[in-house]
Amino acid sequence: MEVKDKKAAVAEEASAEVSAAVSAEVSATGRAGRCFALAVCFLIVVLDGFNTTSISFVVPTLARAWQLAPALFTPVFVATNVGAAIGFVVTGPLAHRIGQRLVGLASVVLFGGCTLLTVYAGDIMSLSAMRVLAAIGLGAALPIAITASAGILGAKHKVAASILVTTGMSVGAVIGGLVGGPLMHRFGWQSVFVLGGTLPFLVVPAFYRVLRTAGQASGQHAAERGANQLKALFKNGLAGYTCLLWLFSFLIFMDVYALLFWLPTLLVAFGFSLDHAPAGMAAFSVGGLSGNLLMTAAVAAMTLKGNLRIKSALTIGVACVIASIAALSQAALPPPGVLLLIGVIGAGLVNGIMGQTALAVDFYPANLRATGVGMGHAMGRIGSFVGPAIGGALLSLGWAPRDIILTAILPALGAIVTLIALTLTGRRAGSRAAGHALVEH
Repeated sequence: MEVKDKKAAVAEEASAEVSAAVSAEVSATGRAGRCFALAVCFLIVVLDGFNTTSISFVVPTLARAWQLAPALFTPVFVATNVGAAIGFVVTGPLAHRIGQRLVGLASVVLFGGCTLLTVYAGDIMSLSAMRVLAAIGLGAALPIAITASAGILGAKHKVAASILVTTGMSVGAVIGGLVGGPLMHRFGWQSVFVLGGTLPFLVVPAFYRVLRTAGQASGQHAAERGANQLKALFKNGLAGYTCLLWLFSFLIFMDVYALLFWLPTLLVAFGFSLDHAPAGMAAFSVGGLSGNLLMTAAVAAMTLKGNLRIKSALTIGVACVIASIAALSQAALPPPGVLLLIGVIGAGLVNGIMGQTALAVDFYPANLRATGVGMGHAMGRIGSFVGPAIGGALLSLGWAPRDIILTAILPALGAIVTLIALTLTGRRAGSRAAGHALVEH
């Protein structure tokens, strides 16, 4: 028992020193330095979002150029998800052992370099290979950028900072949707990967500066580096909260990706033509970005008032999702009404992805934060496989499109129950591991 307490004390001391070092660096540079560092982290996540979604709008053009059926590109999408999951899982332990700076820079170079190499892909196999390698970098960069942003504004504002930076994923996806078509029309499909691969290298020097102090501070504790990060997520009263957070992430990702994958197909039953069915995907993405911005503003306001209630905000958002899914599946609505409801669903569910990141940042101590964020996203990636698979199975069984959409209520209901359990478990964990987590009151 004494050994465990000693290890916990060392970890807590190391975590405090890392936070103090980052705070000292930030304080020295003042407001301009904080804004610069936050902007760099945001830009890394924007590039992450752009490169993660780029394959979605490139595949139709590639399928036509290579004279292949779009369905044959399924391995490419699978490779992207698998690579991202690997990146999420390995980031925390690697950053803990060799420092955030080295892992963060390597991840950006990896996804930038492999994205550039994608222009030389000539078949499904080579394209899949490049995507899985790029996705490992994409999955690794996200937790590092989020964790770095959490230390920029200090403990009080770490959740607001992490939410703002995570919004970059939606911004990157929207930018990709806006510029991808014109780029491919004028310069060919390769231009998307040239842009997505070149920009990360331009940001590397600035990212090095942001991560420098955190990397030096974390490198000073050999005893802490030897600890198993994954096991640490289940020690000191953290196990219950960790399991529930993973479940919440799984359920939210399952709904998000099931709807994104199948909405264009299902919307034909709502009176949309094949050409206009992809508008549902656009409505979902725009709704997600709008919800992100609203959530960021709400968290900033709650932080200033000293009354941070992330779980309550997420519960309201998921409740709106449930109501919108029910209305969408049961009511006869004109296309604008359908798109409006899809936008509300996107706002609530994408906020859930951003919210599970914020919950990890809020709960875990600094020395576990990258691992906590990464593993939450990794569990979500499993959901991103399961959701579309269930939707496809129901479609193949002949279920009506409206009934398939209605089933999306079940994961959303599970997410609300999980949020309630997270609130109760978080309070108990906070009392058992004081100093290791900031819990919603």
